[in-house]
Amino acid sequence: MSKKQKRKNKDRIALIITGAILVIGSMIPVSASLFGQTGYITEITSSNRFGGALGDGALPNTYEWHIGYTFKTKNGEYKTGSVTVKGDAVSSKSGLRVGSPIRYFAFAPQFNTPGKGRFDSSTIIYVLMIGLGVFLIMLGVRKKKPLKTPATKSRNITAMFSPL
Repeated sequence: MSKKQKRKNKDRIALIITGAILVIGSMIPVSASLFGQTGYITEITSSNRFGGALGDGALPNTYEWHIGYTFKTKNGEYKTGSVTVKGDAVSSKSGLRVGSPIRYFAFAPQFNTPGKGRFDSSTIIYVLMIGLGVFLIMLGVRKKKPLKTPATKSRNITAMFSPL
């Protein structure tokens, strides 16, 4: 196998692995949001702004906030979760309050997401990421067709018109 062929195989494997990570990583929040159980926030444990201003021209005065919370599951256990949101210099503008709904997996409450369990903007972004992951996997699996030289074209044409 030539060096060029080995390089192409490594590139294909990298595409497949990247696509699989995107698909699996994006399916967890979508599945929790759509198929998980509903719990409710009992306490906001932290609200911290981190990093500097994002500074893009479209959204001036925009910062990232890390919101930590505790929520109660249906069986009465208290679990923790967190989310990163964009807000301004003073507030996270997340809308999370005590009593806000949280969707989580019953078998693994550490996988949770704020929301009411419907398609909203964050769920749709994850669905698009799943589509991108599937596209990358398809690119990695697809084999290139061999180039047709004039000799192979001639043989194919001759084979099509030759009597049996």
